[in-house]
Amino acid sequence: MPSRKSNNIMLPFGSEIELKKHLESSMTESLKQLIRVTVNLMVKEEMGAFRETMKGELGAIYFNGSYSRDMKSPLGMIKDVPIPRFRDNAVGYTHQSLGVFSEQEDQFMKLVSEMHRLGVSQRKVAGIAKSCFGITLSANRVGHVYRDLAEREEVTINTRPLSDIYQYLYLDGVWVHTKGYGWDNNKSVLLCALGVTKEGKREIIGFTVSDSESYDNWHNLILSLKKRGMMGTKLELAISDGAEGLIGAIHHLFPDLRHQTCILHKMRNVLSAASHKNKEQLGNDLKVAYNQPNIKQALLSFQSLTKRWYLEEPEAIKRLKYNLQSTLTYFELSHEEWSRVRTNNILEREFRELRRRINVMDSSFNDRDSASRYAAATFSYLNQNYPASRGGLHTNA
Repeated sequence: MPSRKSNNIMLPFGSEIELKKHLESSMTESLKQLIRVTVNLMVKEEMGAFRETMKGELGAIYFNGSYSRDMKSPLGMIKDVPIPRFRDNAVGYTHQSLGVFSEQEDQFMKLVSEMHRLGVSQRKVAGIAKSCFGITLSANRVGHVYRDLAEREEVTINTRPLSDIYQYLYLDGVWVHTKGYGWDNNKSVLLCALGVTKEGKREIIGFTVSDSESYDNWHNLILSLKKRGMMGTKLELAISDGAEGLIGAIHHLFPDLRHQTCILHKMRNVLSAASHKNKEQLGNDLKVAYNQPNIKQALLSFQSLTKRWYLEEPEAIKRLKYNLQSTLTYFELSHEEWSRVRTNNILEREFRELRRRINVMDSSFNDRDSASRYAAATFSYLNQNYPASRGGLHTNA
């Protein structure tokens, strides 16, 4: 029986995938070569125009070969782009066309910084740089790029002059892990100030990394806001948690400013002292009291709540009665403002975003400077991307 002839044709490539890769590689290399030639011609044309213009002043100007430069591009790194050069008598000439190199560099570094502050880890940023740009970056190099840009943003947030335009001032702190001295369990607190204008524009206007939420630390931060221009002539209310050091600093620097203690902080503090079986019902009673239509009815509701729970939950009621009045300041404002000012939710959201991004860094910083730089970059991004209208200020409290 005659043997069958094979219909298989031997291709120079082992598979269609290899062929596709070869074609893509060939096209990319062809485009890179086109860029090399184009840049070379652009520079040469520019140099020729300079030579004609300066011929009478400098005499004959001659080309003297070329040198190589690398160029970053969306196609990856383009190696050995030939750049023509003059001999030594071309005094005063600089390559204008080579701005494309510095522009590519600047755009790439901004992209690295943007990815990092959006919560992309340094190693992933390095991987993206390699796969998309053909550029090899170590994680440390990514960190250095990010640090340089973040330091500029920190200066912008904490030193720029402030206009005295803020209606509400929100103050709060968030604790972060800072290794320091080789220990992993050190903690620092990021003290933050957020201003909101009458038109609803909001922005982080100052922050600092400290060892505690003490009176002195808060005083220094708020004082820096005043020195930069926020004198408080339009401030109607400061909103914070119930920390005594913070409240004391507010009253010292703005003695006539009304203060609202965040009702959510108050409720959490009260419920943390209640037994597990009573938490849900006591929490519901607190919500009912805080949602009364006016302060008179709210006080009646709190009196009823106190009578109901003081025997069964004495510690919780003790915490409720302590400085209760400071949580009711919002009743002095129009009803439309209540949801904006009776909680610190607006800052809590910023802190949640900050924590989310910190998680890509193993949830800790090497030191306080590192924490400060990361906060600066995150807050700068958030300042640029806040909702433009008051609709973004509402809470569910």
